[in-house]
Amino acid sequence: MAVYFGDGTQMLDFRTLQDHRAPRTRSDLLFKGAVEDTARSVYSGLVRLRPEAQKAQAYQTNRNLVLGEGAGAESIPNLEIEADDVKCSHASAVGPIDTDQLYYLESRGVPPAEAERLIVLGFFDDVFSRLPVTSLTSSLRRAVVDKIEHRSEQRSEQRRRR
Repeated sequence: MAVYFGDGTQMLDFRTLQDHRAPRTRSDLLFKGAVEDTARSVYSGLVRLRPEAQKAQAYQTNRNLVLGEGAGAESIPNLEIEADDVKCSHASAVGPIDTDQLYYLESRGVPPAEAERLIVLGFFDDVFSRLPVTSLTSSLRRAVVDKIEHRSEQRSEQRRRR
């Protein structure tokens, strides 16, 4: 599992390998990230199921939020399946915050910055809830909140300048 949040001019490049070499093995990878400003992220993951990996289960998911027009994310999931009795999937998504979600919250009186904060935290929540070291959850969540709050402060400053 991974959570990442790029900002400024950061370039985040992730490569993963799930290599199944034995029968009845299992892997479940969840990578979620956000980018803003002119930050970029690239995720390239390979799920390999060797011929001897019969009855293996392998799952790979990468989801990305693009939080600004200058930011960008690429997701390149790959499967290499040489066994014939497996369960395997990969999924990938790149996009902005859903405007319907924003509208829903704002139409119920939630201020725009708070609505965005809630949506971004909700986006990452399934990773937070699956962390194997639960003592890291609060500090990781705080780091994401700090990034979101910094983003809100920057946007407020830009509006004041106009």
